[in-house]
Amino acid sequence: MPLLLITSCSGEKDSSAQTKSGQWKQKSKGKGFTKPTPISIILPKRDTASSYYTTTTALEPKSDAKINARSSGVVRQLFHEEGDDVERGTVLLQLEDDDQKLRALQAKQKLISAEKEYRRLSKMRKAGVVPANEYDSAEIAFQTAKTDKAIADLALSHTKISAPFKGRVVTRNIDLGAYVTQGELLFRMMAIKPLLLRVYLPASRIGIVAIDDSVELTIDNVSQPLIGIVDLVSPIVDPNTGTIKVTIRLDEYPMQVRPGDFTEVKVITAKHLNTLLIPTVAVIEERERRFVFLEKDGQAQRQDVQLGFVVDSYTEITSGIEESDRVIVKGQRNLNDGVSVVVIDDSRDKGS
Repeated sequence: MPLLLITSCSGEKDSSAQTKSGQWKQKSKGKGFTKPTPISIILPKRDTASSYYTTTTALEPKSDAKINARSSGVVRQLFHEEGDDVERGTVLLQLEDDDQKLRALQAKQKLISAEKEYRRLSKMRKAGVVPANEYDSAEIAFQTAKTDKAIADLALSHTKISAPFKGRVVTRNIDLGAYVTQGELLFRMMAIKPLLLRVYLPASRIGIVAIDDSVELTIDNVSQPLIGIVDLVSPIVDPNTGTIKVTIRLDEYPMQVRPGDFTEVKVITAKHLNTLLIPTVAVIEERERRFVFLEKDGQAQRQDVQLGFVVDSYTEITSGIEESDRVIVKGQRNLNDGVSVVVIDDSRDKGS
């Protein structure tokens, strides 16, 4: 018995495939399609790029003095305590001075008597009625009395201890009623307006550092950086270290800043004006080569660059790109030269 074979009347293959859910999904015809890589771009900006030398040191007072007793005696009065700000010449301490006052009074009386005798004999000498040796003795006695009076007054002045400069009392080493001896330490004072920092820069890095330059200072217990001023630059190089001493002055600072505070110092040693800067994240380093990716006509173009100074989150580009180039700053890590890209974030007006 003959068999009947039934076939489809269509010569085309079915281009649809049924999914597991029973729905039909169209298969893609032709070759595979590469999706463009999403990127963000930015234009280089022109600004100043600076090179810094960073070091650390401690804040110092402008003057630091240990005040010692110049006379012996009992402390009668204490006028100032630790932490007090005083003017130059302010009396800090008074020793008992009864003996010194009496000696000064006695020296004054002897001077008055010697002066009277000297003047009397001077008149008689002019009249030629006094021997020369008697006049000479009176003159010597008068000069000696003047010297004795000056010594007595100086001894009396040593019973008062005064501030040698405007500043702050930082330590007191003696108590009321105590007996002090000549040379004993009584106080320590510091001149704290301004405070100073002394840093030592390698001679090869001194660059453009000059008096009145601004210096950025970061102090541990202060949240914001402070600005110091270069006060002195040593004219010589230390032959043992190859460094040059730079003294920095800090005129204004918060109350919590004190001598001895640990401070980071950033000194500008070189400047490049009106130079091209791009975000540092855009720069890729590979096998000692540095390059960026630029966006041109929907494609990524790899471009080698030469770097200059790093300024915060920006890097100076000395050659390789132009001011009008569209630098890729997001998505660049996954790019190859010539791949398709699509800009999803144009930061050209935000990046400066």
